[in-house]
Amino acid sequence: MNNILITGAAGFIGYNLCKSFVNKEDTTILGVDSLNDAYDNNLKKIRLKDLEKHKNFTFQNMNLSDEIALKSISHLKFDTIFHLAARAGVRQSFRDPKKYISDNTTSTANISNFVKSNDINKLIIASTSSIYGDSGVTPMKEGTDEKYPPPSVYATSKLSGELMAKTILDGTDTKIQIPRFFTVYGPYGRPDMSILRFIHWIYSSTEILLYGDGNQKRSFTYIDDVIQGLHKLNETNEEGVFNIGSDNTESLNNVISYIENILNIKAKIDYQPRAFKDVDVVIPDLSKMINLNWKPKVNIETGIKNTIEWYLEYKEQLKEIKFKFDYEK
Repeated sequence: MNNILITGAAGFIGYNLCKSFVNKEDTTILGVDSLNDAYDNNLKKIRLKDLEKHKNFTFQNMNLSDEIALKSISHLKFDTIFHLAARAGVRQSFRDPKKYISDNTTSTANISNFVKSNDINKLIIASTSSIYGDSGVTPMKEGTDEKYPPPSVYATSKLSGELMAKTILDGTDTKIQIPRFFTVYGPYGRPDMSILRFIHWIYSSTEILLYGDGNQKRSFTYIDDVIQGLHKLNETNEEGVFNIGSDNTESLNNVISYIENILNIKAKIDYQPRAFKDVDVVIPDLSKMINLNWKPKVNIETGIKNTIEWYLEYKEQLKEIKFKFDYEK
């Protein structure tokens, strides 16, 4: 039996990773999540309700920044831990740095100590492309192109978590793998990220809040490709940092056009000043993941179409979800 712990199980990537395991008869999954208010947790509850239909999935509400909380599962044996729990978002991180230190750096240190105490074979820690800042036209390579100091509180908290894990587990037999994700989107996505927000606003004839002129580009990466990348890492014992993202970038303006064309609705756009520390473009060097026989397969048009189809199917459940933060008008 393969026993897996997935932190952040009610989050976007965590939920989809859990879903990829729940039909495997030889696998049991313990999902933990604090169900915090980093974004509207009604969406987290929708994801969790779906996961709890499966007999090999168990959920425990847990705040990983509290090291004592982990003692409640210290009697369980795990083969692999996917540590996906984190507080994301560049803009928000400047508004409340302490929460990012607690939920990202401290929590990762606590998980690493748990791994060390329980002799767990493998720890896979989710990290972020935000560590690279702006790339321009040059693909960012792991171990070479990280920005020092990091360009945001969020990036600092995640990089600190990476370093904490490596330091705490130095000298142990635990294999550490650190995937850095690039702008993940898709069904059940986060309501604070651009694609799902744009879909909701365009469909509901609400003005899009667009920070900047929309020419900034992102390496939008479809959720299914990310999950396949995580499985590739789980299948190998190669350690290190791995970029998981798309090497094709798209501007926010192009994304809006794709959504308009699929929905056949013209967007109303409220142009706002460029967000603080917003990057122009960041592109991943994918050579390490290509060596593991992984490349992103889903193009942006297909990914947006799939996300819109999901949104339309679940639009009644999503009616009460907040797609704006309190500081947004």
